[in-house]
Amino acid sequence: MTAPSIDDLVGAQGKFAVFVASLFQRAGVASMPESAELLQVFAETVAETDPEEAVILKGWAATIRGTEAD
Repeated sequence: MTAPSIDDLVGAQGKFAVFVASLFQRAGVASMPESAELLQVFAETVAETDPEEAVILKGWAATIRGTEAD
């Protein structure tokens, strides 16, 4: 078994973000669109000091937005 690549790790973490957002929605804490928007705003804040991490966070927000129709 080989070690996971960075892309694998980012992808798995993005799926986890979707999982957490769906739990928030189910519990009535925040809708999927709201979770995606909050993560997007967080990513923009992070971009001020760490643009590379912000790219990952923005990708996760996009992943959550991509599941809104599901």
